[in-house]
Amino acid sequence: MDVLNPIQPECMDFKEIHDTYGDRISFHGTIGTQSVMPFGTPKDVRQKVFENLDIAGRDGGLYACPTHLLEPEVPVENVVAYIQACIDYQNK
Repeated sequence: MDVLNPIQPECMDFKEIHDTYGDRISFHGTIGTQSVMPFGTPKDVRQKVFENLDIAGRDGGLYACPTHLLEPEVPVENVVAYIQACIDYQNK
């Protein structure tokens, strides 16, 4: 196994999983499609993206993205916030 997909924050602790397996595999997900994407604010989405990318650290190994398909109740503003957070993190 090369990538663990998905890392679903509603039932998995990304930091714990990364600390245990981060030197051996990569990860996909970490942005909750049952929590922060539909019910958080754009600020919450941005914070979660930055938090998870900080956990992965300089070595990377994380494709920080929504854990599953985005349902219709996800506000467009949160999708935009996710995209902008990824761009901003890369440029920080």
